[in-house]
Amino acid sequence: FFTTGDSEKLVYTTSLLSGILNERLSSIATVVSIGKETIDLRSVLQDLYQRGIRRLLVEGGSFINTQFLQQNLVSELQVSIAGFFVGQEGASRFVKNGTFPWNENHRMRLESVKALKDVAVLTYKV
Repeated sequence: FFTTGDSEKLVYTTSLLSGILNERLSSIATVVSIGKETIDLRSVLQDLYQRGIRRLLVEGGSFINTQFLQQNLVSELQVSIAGFFVGQEGASRFVKNGTFPWNENHRMRLESVKALKDVAVLTYKV
């Protein structure tokens, strides 16, 4: 990530950690402090917009996915379904427990379904 491409590398963090990260990363990335104890995702998106970023791909784990979805910060969702199952106890889920803006009475709109070899990619619009 830090050595590929010519674009500016951004690291978002809390004010509590910004000093440490600035010391470690200032030669290879711009450290942006957003939020005192937790990162404010809406502020991250506003900062990216001010930097000219108009489209963002979030490849998060279940914690990040949950945060973006619960805060209604998603305009499109792409879900890939592969031809196998991960069933180990403790395996990551797509989201963690939570309340989301979309439910059985307020659904996302299925925009497209594409096949990529043995993977189905579902694209939903909000």
